[in-house]
Amino acid sequence: MALAAGFAPGAAQADRLADARAEADRAQSELEVLDDRVAVAAEQYNAAQVQLDETDAKISENQKALRASKSNLAVSRVELSRMLVDAYRQGNPDLVALLLNAGSIDQLIDQSRFVQRVTMHAQQVVRDVRSYAHDVRQREAALDRERATRSSALQQREAEKAAIEDTLAERQRLLDSLGSEIQQILSRRLAAQRAAEAQLAANAGGVLADATAAAAGQDFALGGSVDGGSDAGTYITPPASSSTGGSAASIALGQLGTPYVWGGGAPGGFDCSGLIAWAYAQVGVSLPHHAASQYAMGTPVPMDALEPGDIVSFHGSGHAGIYIGGGQYVHAPQTGDVVKVSSLADRSDIDGAVRVG
Repeated sequence: MALAAGFAPGAAQADRLADARAEADRAQSELEVLDDRVAVAAEQYNAAQVQLDETDAKISENQKALRASKSNLAVSRVELSRMLVDAYRQGNPDLVALLLNAGSIDQLIDQSRFVQRVTMHAQQVVRDVRSYAHDVRQREAALDRERATRSSALQQREAEKAAIEDTLAERQRLLDSLGSEIQQILSRRLAAQRAAEAQLAANAGGVLADATAAAAGQDFALGGSVDGGSDAGTYITPPASSSTGGSAASIALGQLGTPYVWGGGAPGGFDCSGLIAWAYAQVGVSLPHHAASQYAMGTPVPMDALEPGDIVSFHGSGHAGIYIGGGQYVHAPQTGDVVKVSSLADRSDIDGAVRVG
């Protein structure tokens, strides 16, 4: 009994610690699920924003064209009216009859007999009026469609924003519900993770330099740059090396430590596609602030032929990063995290990679 009494406290302590670690595991898994939801919703928000920007640009362009068509129509109508007045004054009986029977200029110029009875110059003016009037109707119809599309994109963006905010609130409630011991366990794990990431960050410049030099002379058909890569290399021919990819990767590395901010696309706060779009913009390559669209704009690269600057897609284009070499990539990962370097070997959800620039 004495022996049992002597060991019982230690056993109880071990059981309590095991329970705490198990609860920390569950909390960490739940946080990861919530972070994935935020990341996916953030990219859906970005998609809606891209569509909104594109629609706004189309509306602006169409409005300019509509104003030009209306101006041309007005000038042509004035010229036609002047010719009709001259014809009336000259007493042309056929034209006078047509004028009296027409309810408007539009009805008049639609009559083939009218066109047959005017001069060649007048015929051209009539054709101009018809053409510009048609343009005006087409532009106005297009504007109506574009405004409807804009309204839909705006509603979608607001819905995704609400989804993100709801998920973030749920995440905070989960954190607030955890006991101090569980929070301490999670904090220690995070600190250990940050230490490992700091080592990757410290070596990133050298990794990028080595990979850039290797890309300049390596025949990727002979071997892989990423261990355990997909078998895509057997049927995807590596595209030509990008002269800007390495520069974009280097610029992205310059933002290590910048906080993750959903919808962020500038120093001070990035999400995954925002970091990629910004880094490539610095080297003169324009990419949309949307991971799936960025991926669609590139040329597929086999995973055993990656070069610095290649965009690697994860989780059904719900996330993306920029390859730097050595099986590593730089990215803006998730809520509460920062721009950092990670290993592709730690991911089981790689969609593939593309090269741009």
